[in-house]
Amino acid sequence: MNKVFLVGNLSPDLDMRVTNSGKAVCSFSLTVNFKTKVREETDAIDCVAWDALAEQIGQEGEGGRRVAIEGRLHTRHLEGADGQRKKVTEVVVRDIEFLDKPGLARPG
Repeated sequence: MNKVFLVGNLSPDLDMRVTNSGKAVCSFSLTVNFKTKVREETDAIDCVAWDALAEQIGQEGEGGRRVAIEGRLHTRHLEGADGQRKKVTEVVVRDIEFLDKPGLARPG
């Protein structure tokens, strides 16, 4: 089973674009806070959404908004500008729920 549930804050740098085939795609980071025995830490998790969901996030997803997402992990390989192959793992978002109202986003 490959299923991920996360609650966190949208990064301010949403990357909304349209592919050559006309599909909407939105890439973003989700900032997720968690506590260890020693301190509170933060992870920035790369996410991607497609089609109507990408458009919804692009329209409603101002940076800092608190959201819950459901999706799956996906790993792919890319070739960097330096010619080196690198591995990228991201959450492919299937569903999103905005947990606050627009304009009430908390920073970071």
